[in-house]
Amino acid sequence: MSTDGRATRWESHRATRRQELVADALRAIRRHGAGVGMEEIAAQAGVAKTVLYRHFGDRAGLYAAVVEQVHDRIHGELVAALTLTEAADMGHLARAMADAYLSLVERDPEIYRFVLVRPAAGPAGEMDPAGALPDLIGEHVATAIAEHLDGRGIGSALASTWGHGLVGFVRASADHWMAHEPQTPRAEVVDRISRLFTPAFSGALPLD
Repeated sequence: MSTDGRATRWESHRATRRQELVADALRAIRRHGAGVGMEEIAAQAGVAKTVLYRHFGDRAGLYAAVVEQVHDRIHGELVAALTLTEAADMGHLARAMADAYLSLVERDPEIYRFVLVRPAAGPAGEMDPAGALPDLIGEHVATAIAEHLDGRGIGSALASTWGHGLVGFVRASADHWMAHEPQTPRAEVVDRISRLFTPAFSGALPLD
């Protein structure tokens, strides 16, 4: 029993340490930019590079952990936004997703650039093939759309195409927004996206 307790404590310690190292990685990305190296991340964490490799396997493993945390943040913001309106309002879904996505771009542009450049899987083989940020968000949005369609008695086969298509459109809009100065206010860009997708969803659904 004591051995099991030690193992549980060790696993808890490892999980906590990984979270701390991911937080240090985010700080290093903000400081050095999206092209940050493992040496700079290790220096930010105050550890040797071997510590990063022990916890994440390779750069791809660290990348996957950073993507997971960034996705969790956007996912939380999206869920919070969706609780403030009627579940059947798919126009609000588009607005909430666009606002959450563009908020990350505006708040953490270097982290956004970092998570969009997925490294090749290294020797550790820890790179999830579906681990890129737009893919993860697309799956979540597709699930939300499917739930909405099911709630109206409509087949949910359209959900994957609509969900990933919406995220792809928002990503392209975000990339264009980042690349041009002076930047249009985020709220205005979100409104432009909403003005397109709100009537698009309404027109694509049968009338009740």
